[in-house]
Order: sequence, then C-alpha cells, then structure tokens
Amino acid sequence: MYQEFYGLAEIPFSISPDPRYMFLTSQHKEALAKCQYIVNQKGGLAIIYGDVGTGKTTIARRLFQLLREDPNQEVAMIVTPDLKTDTAFLRRVMAEFKVQPKRSHAASLAEFQAYATQAFSKDKNLVLLVDEAQQMTPNMLEVIRIFLNFESDTAKFLQIVLLGQNELAAILDKIPAVKSRVTMFGALSSLTREDTEQMIAFRWQAAGGQQHPFTPEALDTLFRLSRGLPREICKLSNESVIRAFVKESKEVTPDMVEAAAKELRLDQIKPNKQKEPAYASKR
Repeated sequence: MYQEFYGLAEIPFSISPDPRYMFLTSQHKEALAKCQYIVNQKGGLAIIYGDVGTGKTTIARRLFQLLREDPNQEVAMIVTPDLKTDTAFLRRVMAEFKVQPKRSHAASLAEFQAYATQAFSKDKNLVLLVDEAQQMTPNMLEVIRIFLNFESDTAKFLQIVLLGQNELAAILDKIPAVKSRVTMFGALSSLTREDTEQMIAFRWQAAGGQQHPFTPEALDTLFRLSRGLPREICKLSNESVIRAFVKESKEVTPDMVEAAAKELRLDQIKPNKQKEPAYASKR
C-alpha cells in the first residue's frame, strides 16, 4: 500500500513470522542463550514465560532454526498443544519425531523411551519445543515429567523447552513434581523505549527503507500505547504509517499514532508496569 511512497520493498510491520524481520532484544538473546545452554548440556527442562506479545514465539522459532542447523540435534516443535488428552499429546510428540505409536499409552511411552535411548547411544540430542504451553493439561505435563525420566547417570535423553504465557508459571507452581525438574525459568518483560525504537528501525531497514518516518514524540506515544509489546508495536506502527501515507506525510506524528491506537482499541488498555526480566537457574 505505502511501500513506494516511503521507498520500501516490502511492508515492514507484518506480524507474520518472517525470520528476516526477527528482532531480538538483549533479554531475548539472554533467554535464547540460556535455552541453548540447557539443551547442549542435556539438562532437561527449561521454561520461558511472559505476557501476550512479549516475543516467546520469536524465541521458539529462532531456537528451532538454530538447533536444526546442528546435525547432532534432532528437534521437534509443537506450536499449539491444544489437544484433549495426554495420549493425544504423546502421539503428537512421537509423530513429530517420526516414531510409530503403539495401541496403548504405556506401550507408546515404552516405544518412545526406546527411541530416545537409541538416539542417545548414537550421540543424537533430541529436543522438544512446545509453544503456547499454558494450554497443556496437568496430564500432559505428567507426560513431560515421564520424558524427563529418560536419562543416564549424567544426562537427559530428551531436552524440553516449554514457552507460554504467565499462567504457565502459575500452573507449574501447582505441580511440584514437574516444577522441581525445571533447570531454568526465564521471564520475558515488555520492551524498553530504546528497544522499541531499535525494533522499528531494524524492521524499516529490513524492508528496504532508510530512516524511519516516526518523530521522537511519535515514538514516545507509540511506546506508551503499545505497552512495549512487540506484536502491538508492529500493529500500531503499521496503522500509523498508513495514516501518514493517506495524508501524504513523510513523518509519522503523535496524533497519527494516537488515532491509530484508537482504531486498534489500544487506547482502552492500561499500560503495563515495566519489569526487568528475571531468570532463575538451578544449574
């Protein structure tokens, strides 16, 4: 729509998971590095949680890409575990690793354990990533606990990273048998004002542009109304640029951002209190 007017090759603020537009802040890089460490050390279970739109799926996709490049890693990713039973979840995991399930739940577990054991003997590191893990039921998390029993004296045969909304941490608080197995908790918070501007600049340049059109005051307004959430930043940025384009303006001003936020109903949401990311490691 506005690409030619602003000298862009593509729309810069799409919320589709295009890896070319993957912007990682310092807290995302830290969470990603800690997940990689847990996986490479065969430590078992890592948890990443945060508010809606804080970048958990971005981390999941980036981790998946990095692990897939390593021939010693065999990685599977479940995007949304919206399944009805623990057996369905087990079968889904086995399907991702191309393991044929058996007729009973117990037999399927035994079959997958045999597969994991054989992979470990061949120096293959199995990795399971589950996004939107707050949707998992207690019975599904019990399957995760059983997976973590697939181990030698020194290493886990299956490395697991669960990523989910804040409620995932609350769910695990009620299941100590699983929570006690967690090697690393990582909490993601909203972006800072500086992160927000860097993300916009990064995406604008990735789309073929040079200097983005947002004035400093417009960036202040955008940060406040988006609450520093990457997904909302993209939506609000796109709508704001559209409004500037309609007015044939080379600048995005605060009033344009406010009008865009009203259109997206973001002005109805109270701003988040900025929190520092908190990490607790048990290694």
